[in-house]
Amino acid sequence: MSPWFKRSAVTSPLTEAPVYFVSASTAIRASPELIWDLIKPAEKGPLLSPDVVCGFRAPDVEGLGEIQVFISVRAGVENVSAVEVMEEIPCELAITRYMGDEDPAARFQYAVHTADDGTSVFEIGKYFTLPPDESENLDRYERNYELLCQQYVERVKTLLE
Repeated sequence: MSPWFKRSAVTSPLTEAPVYFVSASTAIRASPELIWDLIKPAEKGPLLSPDVVCGFRAPDVEGLGEIQVFISVRAGVENVSAVEVMEEIPCELAITRYMGDEDPAARFQYAVHTADDGTSVFEIGKYFTLPPDESENLDRYERNYELLCQQYVERVKTLLE
């Protein structure tokens, strides 16, 4: 067989690294179904991310295993990314991953539940590992991901209230 077609087993140095989690949440005066209807369909991506210009679901699969494709423009350069739905409980919980992410543990978790006062609580969290040479920068990574999560939940709240 040609060496071009041989695959060698590669183990990521990140597979044994600790997995970290950061999140942000907010109370929203909207039903869990209304929140889910905003955050779930890929077509609503342009409302939720300033650089996304188009989003769509790949055909044939909805829910677990669903692939969502997003076209974004950053600094004038067009990018295409794909997100896989790893777990889903409709209107309650979804865990997704960016396909091709260098971090094998990277996941986003979206959760919605009803609070005692009748409002809905929307939370987004990010699971991640650190590159081996970045262990001293955990605080910076956590702050960056927390800010990203906080901006997202606030954007959802603003759109729904």
